[in-house]
This record gives sequence, structure tokens and C-alpha cells, in this order.
Amino acid sequence: MVFSSIEFLFYFLPISLLAYFLLRLSKKLHPLSTISLLISSLVFYTWGGGSLVFLLLFVICANYIIGLLINKIQKNGKKGALPLTIGIIINISALGYFKYFNFAVDNFNSILGWMGVPASFESNVILPIGISFYIFQAISYLIDLYRGEVRVFRDPLKVALYISMFPQLIAGPIVRARTVEKEIRSRRVSADDFGYGAALFSHGLFKKVVIADSVAPLADATFAMSPQDLTLPTAWIGILAYTVQIYFDFSGYSDMAIGLGRMFGFHFPVNFFRPYSAVSVTDFWRRWHISLSSWFRDYLYIPLGGSRGSTFSTYRNLIIVFLITGIWHGAAWTFLFWGPTMGPFS
Repeated sequence: MVFSSIEFLFYFLPISLLAYFLLRLSKKLHPLSTISLLISSLVFYTWGGGSLVFLLLFVICANYIIGLLINKIQKNGKKGALPLTIGIIINISALGYFKYFNFAVDNFNSILGWMGVPASFESNVILPIGISFYIFQAISYLIDLYRGEVRVFRDPLKVALYISMFPQLIAGPIVRARTVEKEIRSRRVSADDFGYGAALFSHGLFKKVVIADSVAPLADATFAMSPQDLTLPTAWIGILAYTVQIYFDFSGYSDMAIGLGRMFGFHFPVNFFRPYSAVSVTDFWRRWHISLSSWFRDYLYIPLGGSRGSTFSTYRNLIIVFLITGIWHGAAWTFLFWGPTMGPFS
């Protein structure tokens, strides 16, 4: 179920909003509004992910328990590095298996075929929707808790809501635990917030449906052409069409997610800021998919040393970060080559 679908716009969203605000009107039922939003989020995910919702529930339970362990150890005067490490391994292992197992098996079979050995390994792992986003949010919670930037969520429903909240669940933005901690615990929705959120959602919907979806057939047709039939003007038209499509599709979806969050009382971070007006590659990555770029900056690039060391170490750190960024984007050799190539120019 995508935000631009009839099912979402005319059924799921109105029912979710109505249930949420009716419960908030009563002081006695007010706490149930959080449960209502959580149920809506799990229904939303199950609609598209089916039984893979159990993986999402496993991630929620695992990170809830590990969060409690980190907090307990820190109360005893220790840092809690061991449970943090275990938590990161669990999260990355889940992401690695579901996202990259098929890719690894296919390439292993190709190597066997090149060696003249019959390939007998099968790969049919289904990729869970949104796994790259909710895994990174789960890791964010553990790291922010370890660093003392958030307080532990003792209520498992609050961890569940943070990781599974439907507006940003399947396509971002990646929301840090410290960004929404206070609103997870307690929030209010003013008329201005709701109006702003509705307007931003409508703006994003226009970008996605009217602009991105209109140029998508042109881009698809161009990329589907055989190289011998592709002329220079046609290639440029396809490139420009895809440039427009990918920006208005992704940023439109982000605007819809941020708008939906605001309608429910959450302030999600901006994910795009006029990236095509950037004056350099570095400036571009400060404007494009900001929540992902800042996530890698704060949780990987800076811990690796950032730009504080020699020129060699700075470029090394950039290449590592962009290599992992490429791997995060997808299981394909193009992403593996894209990352290290982009790193030195960023």
C-alpha cells in the first residue's frame, strides 16, 4: 500500500486519523491513541509485507530487550558496549541475510559455472519492504541510548511505535531516536500542525503523482531501448526524464511521510533541500536524502575519525562510508562500484 493509492487515501488514512483523534479526545482513553497508531502501523506493514511483519516484530523485541540491558549495565557504572555490539550484530545480520543472501548465492553460482561446476544452490529469500529503514532506526535507538542521548523506553509499545511508525516505515526519512523521543513519550497536535502536515502531504502527493509518474514512462521507454536504437538526443531526454522522476518521486514520498508525521504530532527531519542547486558533490550529499547522509556521518564517518586525521585517512573514511552507503542502497555490483567511486569526490 503506497501513499498515493486509493486504498491508502480513502480508506486507511481516514480510518487511522479518526481512531487516533477520537481516542485523544477522552482523558481516560488518551493513552490508547498510541496503541491505535501502533496498530495502524502494523496493519499498514502487514498489508504489503504479509507474514514478514513477524521479522519486524522480532526486530522490535530484540532492540527493546537490548535497550534494557544497556540501561541496566550503565546504571552499574559500565558503558554497555557488549550489548550494544550484540544489538548491532543482530540488526545488521537480519539486514544482510534478507537483503544480500540472494545476491551472494547468485554470484557464487556464477563462479561455480565459470569453473565448470554445476550450480545447485537456490536463493529465494523474499526482501522485506522497508527493512533498510527500520533496521537503521533500531540501530539509532541503541547507539543514542549508549551515548546517553536518549532515555530508555521501558514500555515496549513505545519502542514498537518508534521502529514501526507507518509514515516513514518503508521509505524514510530515517528518524533518529533522539529526534522523536519526547514525542514518542508524549505529544500534542495543534490545528496548525495538522494543517501544515496536510498541506505538506498534498504537496508531496502532487510531486509524486503529477510530476514523477508523468515522466516515468518516458524514462522507462528510453532505458528499455537497445543501444543500437538509442540516439544522442533520445539518451539525453531519457537521462533528464529520469533525473526529474527520481527526485520528485523520492522527495515527494518524503514530503508525504513528514506531513503524515506532523498530522499525528511528530516532527520528522527534512530529507531533501533543493539538491539540484548544489554547487559540489559534497554539497549535493548535504541536500539529498539528508537523513541517510547524516546517519552515516554521525554513526560511521565521525567514529572512524572523520577528517581529523591525515588526507589519506580522510579519503579512506570517505571510501568506506560510501562503499557501505552503496551496499545499503541495493544488492548489485553497480552499487558496490558506485560507493568507492563516489567517496573521494565527496
